[in-house]
Amino acid sequence: MAGAGGTREREEEEEDDFVCLDPSFFMNRNYEMKTFTYGSQELQLLCLSSACTDYDLTGQLVWPGAVLMNTYLSEHPETVKGRSLIELGSGIGITGILCSRFCKEVVLTDHNDEVLEIIKKNIEMQSCSGNADAVLTAEKLEWGNHDHLSNIIEKHPVGFDLILGADIYILLTFLCPCGYFQF
Repeated sequence: MAGAGGTREREEEEEDDFVCLDPSFFMNRNYEMKTFTYGSQELQLLCLSSACTDYDLTGQLVWPGAVLMNTYLSEHPETVKGRSLIELGSGIGITGILCSRFCKEVVLTDHNDEVLEIIKKNIEMQSCSGNADAVLTAEKLEWGNHDHLSNIIEKHPVGFDLILGADIYILLTFLCPCGYFQF
């Protein structure tokens, strides 16, 4: 019996030694101002320069699909001109901010609060520079979260002309057989 009590005491001591660290301790916030040029459009945005980030914070970087999409959109601005759009998984906002040069309204979305903060900073820099022609906003959207979706629908009851997404992972459960998203 004495052995069992000693084991329990050691377990309690080990639990007392356990330290909980705030997850923000591991976040990389060493953002750099970078200039991106697509056709005649120049964007200055905050982003990470390195791909060393938590899997859930991949939105702090610019990914190849966004570069390809932005190249296409800068060469074909009529695709988005005068339209309203929502961008899924906006990351630092590079595609939506480029579209704001041509659109009437752009809503940038992401599910991660840290990424949303960088989107908001990048939006603020655009409004200060006077380059954005569109109403440009950021909203939290975790796919499948009906509260997030309801919030966006409430703020934008007429919907959007286009849905954009570059470098996003689509679960087949969100894609209906007729080719539209089901939230």
